[in-house]
Amino acid sequence: MPQIDPSKLVKDLGTRVKAALDRADEIGGDVRDYLQDRWKHDPRLGRVRDQVARLRGKAPLSHGAAAAATAAAQAKAAQAAPAPTATPAAPAAATGLGNPALPAQVYGKKSCPWTGRAMTVLEKHKVDYDFIDLEESEHEALLPRLAAETNQHTVPFVYLRGQFVGGYNALAEIERLGQLEYALMTAEQRAAAPAHLRAIEIAARPNTDEVAPAETDAAAAD
Repeated sequence: MPQIDPSKLVKDLGTRVKAALDRADEIGGDVRDYLQDRWKHDPRLGRVRDQVARLRGKAPLSHGAAAAATAAAQAKAAQAAPAPTATPAAPAAATGLGNPALPAQVYGKKSCPWTGRAMTVLEKHKVDYDFIDLEESEHEALLPRLAAETNQHTVPFVYLRGQFVGGYNALAEIERLGQLEYALMTAEQRAAAPAHLRAIEIAARPNTDEVAPAETDAAAAD
């Protein structure tokens, strides 16, 4: 029976392991990493690994030292990695009497012509809205809250997606400027909207002294 040269056997085994690692590169990084981890940390391969190291003129690396070297390399890579980009904070939820879940809310009075005009604008654009009649006894207590929250003392109080915009005049101006569609979008829809729409700013314009529609109509007739 021919005598087997241990050094040749170890060298041949090292060559096979290297070839397997090279093949793993072609197959995929996961397989390569698995084989490299087994080669470095599997105690059953420790003697073979040390023999290969000696044949290459290097000092054998114990299992504990190999693990420490791997941990040090991972820590160094983590320090060199760029810091993760912070995710932009989501807009704060609206507070007060505005409800972002609703496209529009109109706090007003059925007897007020401006309230009727505000609802007509929304109905013309087929906008679902919630009307709260402040003349009803269960809603009368909302009027001082609305005045304090909006700095407006006339009806209607119009909210679009939870944001107070003003009364009828403000709503009509938003419609005239072509901003109503954007004002009715949810926060998610606005984030996905084209840049020219995202540049729109819907600012509150509280009414301070509205003139009744009948008076403006009479003035126009003159």
